[in-house]
Amino acid sequence: MQNERARELRVDALIVGGGPGGMSVAITAAQLWPDKKILLVRREDEPVVPCGIPYIFGTLKGVDDDLLSSAPFKALGGEVLVDTVVKLDREARTAETASGHVIHWERLVLATGAGPFVLPVPGAEREGVFVIRKDYAYLESLFEDLVPTVNRLVVVGGGFIGVEFADEARKNGVDVTIVEMLPHLLMRNFDEDICTRVEARLRESGIHIETNATVASIEGSGESGRVESVVLEGGKEIPADAVLLAVGDRRNTELAAQLGLTMARGGGIWVDAFQRSREDPAIFAVGDCSFKQDFFLRNSAHSLLASTAAAEGRVVGANLFGLRNERYNVGSIAIYASQIDDLAFGCAGMTARNAREEGLNVIVGQAEVPDHHPPTMPGTKPMACQLLFSHSGLLLGGQVVGGATTAEVLNAIGIAIQAKLGAQDLATFQFGSHPRLTAPAHPIALASLDALRQLRCTNEYQVP
Repeated sequence: MQNERARELRVDALIVGGGPGGMSVAITAAQLWPDKKILLVRREDEPVVPCGIPYIFGTLKGVDDDLLSSAPFKALGGEVLVDTVVKLDREARTAETASGHVIHWERLVLATGAGPFVLPVPGAEREGVFVIRKDYAYLESLFEDLVPTVNRLVVVGGGFIGVEFADEARKNGVDVTIVEMLPHLLMRNFDEDICTRVEARLRESGIHIETNATVASIEGSGESGRVESVVLEGGKEIPADAVLLAVGDRRNTELAAQLGLTMARGGGIWVDAFQRSREDPAIFAVGDCSFKQDFFLRNSAHSLLASTAAAEGRVVGANLFGLRNERYNVGSIAIYASQIDDLAFGCAGMTARNAREEGLNVIVGQAEVPDHHPPTMPGTKPMACQLLFSHSGLLLGGQVVGGATTAEVLNAIGIAIQAKLGAQDLATFQFGSHPRLTAPAHPIALASLDALRQLRCTNEYQVP
């Protein structure tokens, strides 16, 4: 449905927002509740894939190469309304859209996402200073009008978005500098030795890195003219034709506030294990707009990931019209993966640094193997795997650096964490092997064996 004359609609479930979380709800609900009428409202018929945004500006050929299709949901009988919900009424169970539609709903899912945080420094409003928004027209403007004019780019923020955008920009011959306030890039997700590996590869590719650095101001011509440089605390000045601010997100919770929903102190709409709001079990929230809870400690978790949103969406879709207890949110296991040139890297669960800061006594098992066998096989890359275990042998997290199979090893680590497997389980698990597809021995098993060797030296651990 698009650009229709305003009218009243009645649906069993209304989903507001159609990114990975909202679409996951829609597809799951359409599969499991085929007799229900499900309507998804979003600004665009096919929005951008959030994780693919940096690649629009290098590897891909434009925004049209990074779209999230509605076809699977529509094939299941679902409907998409291209519009914007501007008002919600919890008592009347209605939603009003910018085009004048009034939608009556029995179940409501908020999947309104998050927007970029704009660094509050002098000059942040200058022409040439930009953020990443999940908006087709905005990204198209960056791709067509701004990015082609840039010779020198400063990226403020050394997280995944900043690193990936920097790497894509340098592929187009742009001189890139990353500015990060922490001692290392990606330090919120990796331990130091992995951070330094990634930094070394970025420097090899020609990207400049400034760590332990804070932006004092963004300078340019006149009071509001185009950006010309970034000035750091301490006085260092970095020339720039454009500046990307990639320093975090703000959850979009305005509609939730209209409904009077409780906000979690850690940020986002408070939800239970089935993603239901506190005030009304017929109102759910998923994705970046909802509160996240760490899998192990139940602390607030800032894992605003498409994969996390999609997992929450499957929980909601399964429980939308009646709780099915086999599907609930067990807590966030943030699983990140990325790639610089041929170096892939990623993490799942806790880091050793985070665990020790929380007071946990941990062991790190390590292994490094070729990812094919024999190692003379074409395309072979070294793969380093680090697994974090408690002193009882429970798997808490993992970090991997390697080649093309890195992400699948990380996904296996994520499954093992959620299944609460231990070092003994993983050291002896059975795996398939092929010379062109896998390492000669699985890096998870080898790293687990290394952890067992260390654990046997402690008095607390007893091998089953």
